Amino acid sequence: MKDPRLVLDAIPGFAGTRVLSQLSAGPSNNSYEVEQGGELFVLRIDKAAVVGLGLNRHSEKQVCLRLAEAGLASQPVFFDADAGIYLRRYVPGRTWERRDLDDPGKLEHLAALLREVHSIAPAGKPFEPLRAAARYAKQLATPEASLLYDEAARNFAAIESLSATLCHNDLVCQNVLENERLQLIDWEYAGIGDPFFDLAVVVQHHELEKGLARHFLDAYLQEDAAEVDIIRLDAQSRFYQRLLDLWNLRVVNL
Repeated sequence: MKDPRLVLDAIPGFAGTRVLSQLSAGPSNNSYEVEQGGELFVLRIDKAAVVGLGLNRHSEKQVCLRLAEAGLASQPVFFDADAGIYLRRYVPGRTWERRDLDDPGKLEHLAALLREVHSIAPAGKPFEPLRAAARYAKQLATPEASLLYDEAARNFAAIESLSATLCHNDLVCQNVLENERLQLIDWEYAGIGDPFFDLAVVVQHHELEKGLARHFLDAYLQEDAAEVDIIRLDAQSRFYQRLLDLWNLRVVNL
């Protein structure tokens, strides 16, 4: 594990930066809150698991730069994709909890933010969720994982993707930050994909009840959803559930 103080010392202008606390210790990285010259920053240091998870830091860097151009995120302070080092300004706010998604008004704000994200010029590599499912199944190498992958593949084949946009692809509530405006954080899975996958993660991951799911879809479309839209979201949701099942198995067993 890389020492955050040594990592900071190697970044121009950040030698001697104070490490205040460790913010997270996820499967792909560790992140720290650091202070330099009275300003707060977040330092992310990759773990070796990044390769096994199929994450592409060069693609993520392109996405972060595009988001900054669009005013949806701050410009990266330092991003060395090869070394797995990312330094950004700290953004204050409250990350959402599951209960926030039971508020129709908050779902409307999230839908509006997603429309904005999906409307900017695409950046990064194509997001390939079926390939991710295959990777997890291969790593697990169990009969259960094989069955889950087969079902995921069947569900994926039923999806009719009508467009490709810049998508977040990991829209769990903890990646929604609320301050003076709503923002999305943690773009490591972002890339070019089907916007309905983003919608499906919100709906399926958090098990939104049917009425709220429909309200969210209508708010995103800014009109009553047509049958084809409902079918499209349902197909993505079924696929996402199998992908999530494989991910959860991976977390428990690897």
